[in-house]
Amino acid sequence: MSGLIKKVSLRDQVYEYLKNGILNQDFKRGTNINLDDLSRKLGVSNTPIRESINLLVKEGLIEYKHNMGFFVIDPDKKTVNEMLQVVFFLVVAAYRFCYRSDRMPAIIPALETQLEKQKKLLDEGNVVGYIDITHDFERCIIEGVGNSMLIKEYDAKETLMAFISTYYSDNNLEALKMVYEQHANILRLIKEEKLEEAVLAMREHYYKPELCLNGKKQ
Repeated sequence: MSGLIKKVSLRDQVYEYLKNGILNQDFKRGTNINLDDLSRKLGVSNTPIRESINLLVKEGLIEYKHNMGFFVIDPDKKTVNEMLQVVFFLVVAAYRFCYRSDRMPAIIPALETQLEKQKKLLDEGNVVGYIDITHDFERCIIEGVGNSMLIKEYDAKETLMAFISTYYSDNNLEALKMVYEQHANILRLIKEEKLEEAVLAMREHYYKPELCLNGKKQ
């Protein structure tokens, strides 16, 4: 029975605090992350704080600037769109492979489950919870390939993708509902076996985030 209870380390607690703070925009883009201030606020030593920050540096949410310290990333729109394109290429390649290998029928139930989870969180108004799981929808397609290295490559970008969702949606519930509607449309096209139409819907989802998330060009 003891194995059912997991001990959460101080590092992991600080990691979740910082990650959620960044996704909640409590720590704005470009904000300096001061170790001493965090240590006093959280009542923990600098060691777990530094360890958690290093994890977030690896995941891309925090960057180190020489002689200045740690900062929440503040990428320009060009950089953000290039990040989205990388994920688009991964997902579309995985989808084409699964479609042509007749693997999609086995993947569709997982996509439906993820869509149900997204709707529940949106109905609850849980913005951060939604942002944290939204990319699990595409992950179902990545998993369908059956390549552990591809899954690892996708997972390495998952936290950064959650941040990018906040970049364009500004944590607006109505904007995130549009993301859900896009996923629902992609799933519909997949179920109808409309390969190219589904790819175009994915392209719209990733390549035009200003239109998809905010409803207007910026």
